[in-house]
Amino acid sequence: QGFWAACVGVHLTSSQPASPAMEPDEEGVITLPSGRRIVQGYWDGNEFVTKGAKGREIRLPYELHDHCGFRAAELKDFAWAFLVSDILEDGLITTREVRRCLSRLGEEPTDKVFLKVMNEVDPHATGKHSFQQFVKVMSHFDRSMLTEDELISAFKIFDKDGSGTVDTIEMQDLMKKLGFPITPLEAHAIIQEADDDDSGEVSFQEFAAKILANQ
Repeated sequence: QGFWAACVGVHLTSSQPASPAMEPDEEGVITLPSGRRIVQGYWDGNEFVTKGAKGREIRLPYELHDHCGFRAAELKDFAWAFLVSDILEDGLITTREVRRCLSRLGEEPTDKVFLKVMNEVDPHATGKHSFQQFVKVMSHFDRSMLTEDELISAFKIFDKDGSGTVDTIEMQDLMKKLGFPITPLEAHAIIQEADDDDSGEVSFQEFAAKILANQ
């Protein structure tokens, strides 16, 4: 699922409850007078249950009340990258680890850009960052989701024989074109995951359905 999810790559607390007049919308979001959007959520054992930008429920190992416009699949990827760096398992990572998390997610900002983002997210230079802060960091980068039209265009370009299917070699070229370079082995794994009829190839319908389902 990691490859497919890649296709589509201030810990907020408050001492005062939201005003009773502020009712959550259909996605469970409360918009404060300041314009800040708070997503309702709750702990279920060791998982925090909340929703992504499109209202899809997601379970995370960290508390999150502002999805910053990201969908559930993206937040899941962010949580994985953050978890790898949360060595002490205290829900906090260092600024250096934030940089490593960005690399895991395919983001390689220049030192100047990284410093600017961190100054905005951590103005007091605490050097420690929660998952909520990390999601806010990610909101500074372009994580545009692929549309079906974009997938169709890319698929047609690499469906060289016009057969309506893509094999391992074509898949590797396709993913590179979409901005996600992968190895031949990874391309083969993607083919296998979506190849429902074991033909060794993936039809556009299989390809698009798998990617769009994970956005």
